[in-house]
Amino acid sequence: MIAAVERVFSGYGATELLQKLNDAGIPAGKVRSLDEVYAWEQVASQGLVVDVIHPLLGKVSLPGPPLRFFAPGDAAETTLTAHDAPPLLNEDGPAIRQWLGLVPVDTAAAAASEAN
Repeated sequence: MIAAVERVFSGYGATELLQKLNDAGIPAGKVRSLDEVYAWEQVASQGLVVDVIHPLLGKVSLPGPPLRFFAPGDAAETTLTAHDAPPLLNEDGPAIRQWLGLVPVDTAAAAASEAN
């Protein structure tokens, strides 16, 4: 089946094929590359990309929240809009290891184990 579909569709460009499918009433859409997704105006207008300042890279665009939340019975949007840049390598390591119980709670001992 895949070979048959590829054989029939291979003669069309994406735009022409999408138009033919649309004309036939067949739901279809373009599979976009990441560059196309980030450049797509609808993504920007819906707030699906957020810019953060990374300490090493400067301004970085990241995927924003895919869902929006609103207060019950109110039109006020409650979606979190403040985002942090991804952490640097091991930036959160000590806290995570402590949370997992892999290092002593004593900060002096934790600092000593980090140095080793």
